[in-house]
Amino acid sequence: MKHPATLLEKFFRGECNEAEKQAVTAYFAEHPEALQPWLTEESWHSFHPEHTLSTDVSDKMLAVIESSTWEKKKVKTIYYKWIAAAVLGAALTGFAWSRYHHQPVAPIAVVTPTARRVAAPDPYIQQANHTRKIMSIRLKDGSTAALAPGSQLKYLSSFAITGREIFLTGEAVFKVAPDKNKPFTVHAGNLATTALGTVFKVTAWNAVKGPIRIQLISGKVRVQPDSLGNSKGLKTTYLLPGEDLSFDPVRMTAIINKNGHTPNKQVITKPEKEIFTFNNEPLANIFRLMSEKYHLTIQFQEGTLSDMSFTGTFDSSKESLTDFLSTIATLNNLTIKQTNNVIYVTP
Repeated sequence: MKHPATLLEKFFRGECNEAEKQAVTAYFAEHPEALQPWLTEESWHSFHPEHTLSTDVSDKMLAVIESSTWEKKKVKTIYYKWIAAAVLGAALTGFAWSRYHHQPVAPIAVVTPTARRVAAPDPYIQQANHTRKIMSIRLKDGSTAALAPGSQLKYLSSFAITGREIFLTGEAVFKVAPDKNKPFTVHAGNLATTALGTVFKVTAWNAVKGPIRIQLISGKVRVQPDSLGNSKGLKTTYLLPGEDLSFDPVRMTAIINKNGHTPNKQVITKPEKEIFTFNNEPLANIFRLMSEKYHLTIQFQEGTLSDMSFTGTFDSSKESLTDFLSTIATLNNLTIKQTNNVIYVTP
């Protein structure tokens, strides 16, 4: 007789009574091939019988399996008969229970290591003067740089926050805002010029082969060589107003000119605490204004000052008129000479 599929499913779920178990067991004993649909690879690997077969029975099964290499069809029937015999009774019931109730092994949780956050690099900001005029640049710390045509500045975007380091190619005059906690340093070739609240000029068009010149206009600066310069015997130098240093990067030699242009002492009484602000103002207009305010004569040839202008501030309480005019002259490659109450401006 054939058993309905529902009874077989009930048997493999372990829900049959004793009479139904015996009926299904007898059925599989007569029809072992009926076990084939229930013998999946998953159920076979998950099945663990409670009792082992006797040696005689297991030897017979092994002999049948080994003969499968030359008599497949016959072995197939015999194979199912031995399998049926192996799973009859309690073993078959255990197999059925394993078939329907085996729980897969819980997967092992994979812990992914937290990726270390890499700080983004601090990018450089570059400012270049591609015009034919001096370009005034105001930095984040309040300092200003008068950048000559064809020159370039480079500094970190965190400038004035983590420090004040600038790299120069070309020529520029720096007017430094005071900050004792953050020295202002300009790097040009093998030299680093550091200042606190001062005005100085750095010229370094070709820092590899050409000369580097540092001119102090007001205040005080420290000129320090890099590691290569130190190895060649260069020493740290301090410049005073009017002094300038010339450095030869090929010979690795530095010369300090103490007879450079030193602004003459201002003999005219200056107005107290007067501030002048200029925005791209022609130099001729500035000289006329200063001549009127300070009651002195400023001589210049207006034709030589064409296309020359100045952007910045003159605070008479912080610097003398002579210092201010010297700054303008340095920015525009002019010469300032004073005799009594007359100031001469020449190219």
